[in-house]
Amino acid sequence: MTDEDLLLDHPEEAFGAGVVGPCDICGVRQAVIVLSKERYKLCVLDFLNKSWIKTTAAPAAHTAPFTSSTHFLPTRAVPGGVVPVIVLSPTKEVKHPSALVVPEVYGLTTQVIEAGVRLAHEGYEVAIPDFVRIHGMNLWTWAKLRSSKVLLDRVHISQSSRGRAYRLMEDCRKLLLSRPLVNPDRQALVGMSYGGSLALGYAAQTPSISGVAVAYPYMIHPESWLQYLHCPVFVVAGGSDPKVGPSLDAMRLAASRYGVNLGTMIVPGAGHHFMSRVHSTYRPELAETAWTRMMSFVNHCLSPPVPKMPPRPPVLPPLHPPAAAASTLAPPASARPAAPPPPAAKSGPVVSRIPAARPAAG
Repeated sequence: MTDEDLLLDHPEEAFGAGVVGPCDICGVRQAVIVLSKERYKLCVLDFLNKSWIKTTAAPAAHTAPFTSSTHFLPTRAVPGGVVPVIVLSPTKEVKHPSALVVPEVYGLTTQVIEAGVRLAHEGYEVAIPDFVRIHGMNLWTWAKLRSSKVLLDRVHISQSSRGRAYRLMEDCRKLLLSRPLVNPDRQALVGMSYGGSLALGYAAQTPSISGVAVAYPYMIHPESWLQYLHCPVFVVAGGSDPKVGPSLDAMRLAASRYGVNLGTMIVPGAGHHFMSRVHSTYRPELAETAWTRMMSFVNHCLSPPVPKMPPRPPVLPPLHPPAAAASTLAPPASARPAAPPPPAAKSGPVVSRIPAARPAAG
């Protein structure tokens, strides 16, 4: 230990060295730890909580619940060969489930990002691909989704352009599975509007998906794809949404026909995109209720099963009675009843009986 306050002026201090001086976070003069590269010093408490010199957080502040990064995922689905993907990763180093958020027609909108952030706060590894800003998946490609909705009143999901989107989603799902702390057995799918329709079509092709949560989606065409859905589906829709009302009725009918586990939440007084913060129909209270229900559904689908306790062995009677039980069978002598006294002699004169003497021989 050395007494040196001007640590930053002495670059020869080695990484991990301990010195006495003021901490760069809390400013208290105490024992601090030297960190390399940035050449700053932290007290032990702030070092354990990973508070850095340039942070505006209070001393000993906790780390963020998740981190965000952008990955340029190699893929053969588009001519460019690369798709940008936003990955949100929890900071807690434990095994956690994952979720894939399907973008909308207009790309990464506010509600798509909010869905990823809420899932990350719940402890999920989240991937959000950006389909719009890549070569081969432009706004014209997504505009075909709107044309099929106008012509057929349903979203056509089996055309070649949608197949390219499914290949991109499959690459993003494999990216999540390659993460070191991701549980491969638990994966969810989340989408909004047209992204919700694509999420339903992709889940029908991916049996490993554990649950699908979508908001105001349109009915897909052909509807026979729903028979391949083997995971629970949760749909949120507004009660005052004229666009999704017929689609929701058709979805319920198809779910009952094909045996799909479909759950719905109709929010009274809410319109289309009522969960989007930048839309004119945004309703904060109703949106918060819908987000809470969606996160609860995803947690229920992806929560680990409760371990079954092994059956208890039967309780058998002991082979030999214990000491306490033996004492009850044979009570001690002190506890036994006393023997009755001998009968008393009768009163009267005492008669002495002396045997007669035998006569002497000859």
